[in-house]
Amino acid sequence: MSAQGNRRRVALAEERRYDEVLDRDTGWPVSLADFLGNASYGAIIDEKRVALENDLIEGRERFVCPDCDQAMVLRSVPTHDKTEDRFYFRHRLDNGECSGRKGLSPAAICARKFAHAKEGAQHKVLKRLIEESLAADPRFSNTQTETRWKDVDGVRWRQPDVQSVWQEQRVAFEVQLSTTFLHVIVERMSFYRRNAGVLLWLFRDLDPSEFKLAEDDIFYSNNRNAFRVGLDTLERSRQEGRFVLHCVWHEPHLDARGVLEDRQSEALVGFDELTFDISPSGVPRAFYFDYAGELTAAHEKRERDRQQAIAAQDQALREDLENAVLSFSKLNDGNAEWQALRGRFKVRGFELPEKLYSDAGPFYLLQAAYSAKHARPVACGIKNLMGLANSLFNLHKDTLWVLSVMLGHFDRRAALEANGDVNGWKKKRDQYREGWFQGDPAFEPNRRYDPLLAFLFPEAAEKLKRSAGQTERFRRQRLASKQAGSQ
Repeated sequence: MSAQGNRRRVALAEERRYDEVLDRDTGWPVSLADFLGNASYGAIIDEKRVALENDLIEGRERFVCPDCDQAMVLRSVPTHDKTEDRFYFRHRLDNGECSGRKGLSPAAICARKFAHAKEGAQHKVLKRLIEESLAADPRFSNTQTETRWKDVDGVRWRQPDVQSVWQEQRVAFEVQLSTTFLHVIVERMSFYRRNAGVLLWLFRDLDPSEFKLAEDDIFYSNNRNAFRVGLDTLERSRQEGRFVLHCVWHEPHLDARGVLEDRQSEALVGFDELTFDISPSGVPRAFYFDYAGELTAAHEKRERDRQQAIAAQDQALREDLENAVLSFSKLNDGNAEWQALRGRFKVRGFELPEKLYSDAGPFYLLQAAYSAKHARPVACGIKNLMGLANSLFNLHKDTLWVLSVMLGHFDRRAALEANGDVNGWKKKRDQYREGWFQGDPAFEPNRRYDPLLAFLFPEAAEKLKRSAGQTERFRRQRLASKQAGSQ
């Protein structure tokens, strides 16, 4: 007989009416598969079936129907060859009909399920822990358990597990033990917000990796914070004279590629360290660690770091091109060093010629700009700024706008007039200004390299991008207004 018993297999009955029972001690539903576990046939008979019946005989109704709240037992049907027993749940007193859900709306069924969880032994223990923790903190007053909180409309109400008043702020504490529908969670959030209260959900265990969906609903909407009370937190509450909770939270971390990784942290924290607010999506939150704020800060820091890296690369490009112009030599023009610099500028979006000294390229524009910056002619043998200005006027009139803007930007009037025929230059200056004013093609600025010049001289970019003709018209208007005012 024992040999035959050891060979008997265990399975779930194919035709069964009840897939789970409610464990009153924990407030959690237990599936048939979880109830049986991996136990052998003999262990199931001894430790499950007979033990369950014995509890009922002695008046302990721990496992009950989640619908009608009546005691449940474990039964089985053997196969014809008696090599396998197929187990199932049934009511202890089974008249063939469970009326637990008859005539009930989905909301009423949900409310009953929620009530079952509240009746569990573990639920009662946690409520007691909350009460005693609150009693340790003199800043809480009027603590009540399972009493109604009326809505502002005077009709509806809620009955939180525990409620109290924190420095004139009414607080509801709800213990989350069972799988609760999302609409129940959100309805409670909405109720307490509408009634000028705040809500704190308390969990039985704090392992986010093991959270059920209802716990995830609370955890993630709670700015990725979860709280619990226990004997350890109660002891700390009494020691410190303040309500202490165990908190677990996620912290966001961005790697160099911007990939987000959440790392878990935990600590014992005081109720007075919590923040109660409303999320951007309108959901009430209670949290110790500001995950959303830290994530925003992390993204902003990463963007700052990215911009700083780009700025450093851009500055290196500016300096290298400036050095290339300052050290220009026709003998080395177009060498490997220049080609490498061209490649770097191409990546940045700027096309430079194969050789710097090129009529179609930006050579004379760069010469005008850097000469103004350094207050001396560069990339040529000309001795002074006046000589360079005359040369550009005679041979490269399309560079005069850049020369004029950059001389003004770097305040090089004194350097320009230090050598050469000043009056002669002023006549040429008036000539190209008239050309801009009239729109003379001979003095039309070279706009092909405006983006490059704006990149190289960001402080002067807005001036460089202005219209030469419009700028001259404004200059004349200001001069006329000034002369009129002096008369």
